[in-house]
Amino acid sequence: MNSSQSTFFFCDVCDTLYRSNTTFDFVRYVVKKKGLLSRLLFWLISSKASPLLYALILWNKLSGKDWPRQMALQFLRGMSHDDLDREATRFYHEFLVAKANSQVFQYIQKPGTTTVLLSSSINPVIKAIAKANNLAYYSSEIAMKDGKATGNFELDMTGQKHLVAKRLVVERALTDVGVITDNRSDWELVQLASERWIVITNERQKEFWKSLHPNFILLK
Repeated sequence: MNSSQSTFFFCDVCDTLYRSNTTFDFVRYVVKKKGLLSRLLFWLISSKASPLLYALILWNKLSGKDWPRQMALQFLRGMSHDDLDREATRFYHEFLVAKANSQVFQYIQKPGTTTVLLSSSINPVIKAIAKANNLAYYSSEIAMKDGKATGNFELDMTGQKHLVAKRLVVERALTDVGVITDNRSDWELVQLASERWIVITNERQKEFWKSLHPNFILLK
C-alpha cells in the first residue's frame, strides 16, 4: 500500500485481525468461570469432538440459522452491560492480544488511515478491541431487558456488513475505500472496495477470490 491508495478501511475481525472466533472464545472465557454443567453444555455446542455440534451444523443448513452461535449467547444471559464490558476487557488483554495478526495490523495502523471494524461478533468484544486500538466499529448487539442480557441478538450483523459499508460510503461521500477480510461471506463487501485485501492461510484459498483481483495477505 502506498500513499496514493485508499486511507479508509473496513476491516473484519475474526481470523482477520485475530486468530480467533471471538464470539465463541469470549463465551468460553466466561463459561470457564462457571460450574461444571455450564462448561459441559458449552463443550457440547462448540467442540469439534462433540456429535451434537455436527447435528447443529446440519440443522443450520436446513434452517438457515446459526444455531451454535445463537445457543452460545444463552451462556451470557443475566449479565449486565458492566459485567459484559468488564469480562470483554479482560478477555481482550488475557487472550486476544496474543492472537493478533501483526501482518494485518500494519495496514490498519498506518499513519493517516481511518479504520472501521465491521464484525458479526458481539458488541462487548468488538468494543473492547476498538477501544484498545482507537478504532470505530459496527458489530452484532446482544439484546438486553431490565439491564440484563436475554441470551438473544438485538442485532445480528451476519450478512449485513456490506449494507453498513454502503451507508457509510454515502454518508461520508467516500470515493475510495479498502477492505480487509478473510471471510468468503464478505464477497459483497469486497466488491464495494477499490482496494481489496484478502487474508489467507494457504495459496489454494486464492482461487475463490480471483475474479475480484484482490491483493492477498498470506499469514505466516
